[in-house]
Amino acid sequence: MRSENIAGCELLKKEESVDDVLVVYCAKHPAHKFTTVVGWYKHATVFRHYQEAVFAPEDIQYYNAIANSSDCVLLPAGIRSRKVQWEVPRKSNGWAYGFGRANVWYASEEDSRLQDYLARLEKQINEYDGENWIEKYAE
Repeated sequence: MRSENIAGCELLKKEESVDDVLVVYCAKHPAHKFTTVVGWYKHATVFRHYQEAVFAPEDIQYYNAIANSSDCVLLPAGIRSRKVQWEVPRKSNGWAYGFGRANVWYASEEDSRLQDYLARLEKQINEYDGENWIEKYAE
């Protein structure tokens, strides 16, 4: 992860981790084929290199972001299907900004529409008080 590409972290090229980052997870909707927000971590620590969590000799999981479960949301499938509310831009779909070919997007393009989009998305995230599947699928 190139953490120096995260807004506000430009001077952290040599740091192994960055704290207090909003990480938004996205995926292509299986039925409707648009990219959608599926969840987020608030106040996350993002690592430059994958970290390893060993639960058993044959149960190893790798991660590059971690947060308290109280700061994590997994949107229910019905909520994330709301294109107008949770769609994430893709350049291949004609947007001037958004995901390109890579599966990581730092949202750093110079475009005033991007700033409007990010402000709206952050407001939605901060005001979200609906169902959280993190609690439903905790185990």
